[in-house]
Formats: sequence, structure tokens, C-alpha cells
Amino acid sequence: MTNSEEGRGAYAVRVDNDQTLYIPQRIAEALELEEFDEIEAILVKNERDEPPWMAIRVRPVPDETA
Repeated sequence: MTNSEEGRGAYAVRVDNDQTLYIPQRIAEALELEEFDEIEAILVKNERDEPPWMAIRVRPVPDETA
């Protein structure tokens, strides 16, 4: 996660190609996402040019230290 604003959704960066992706507000709020959270997501091509990707399903990356 790179940016999360209340009421606006969130943004993140893909680890495989550094492209930006958008996480819709309802998903970001349901998971209470914050900056620097690590997530896994299913992406689709965004209808807008920027960012090029949109997450349709998201889950936090499990904490391996637990």
C-alpha cells in the first residue's frame, strides 16, 4: 500500500512491474487498509488510463512472524 485516504479508496504498487493499482473505497475500508500494508490482490484492467489496474479482490498478506 502506498496511499490510503478515508472516503477515497487506496493505491498500491505491483511488485512484479511497479505499476500502480487502485483499490476501491469499499474494499479499502472493509479491510481497514493503511499505508505500508502488504496485500495480495486479483487485478483487472482499469477503465481509466491511470492507474492501469484495479483490484477486485484483496486480502492481507499473512504475518509470517506469528
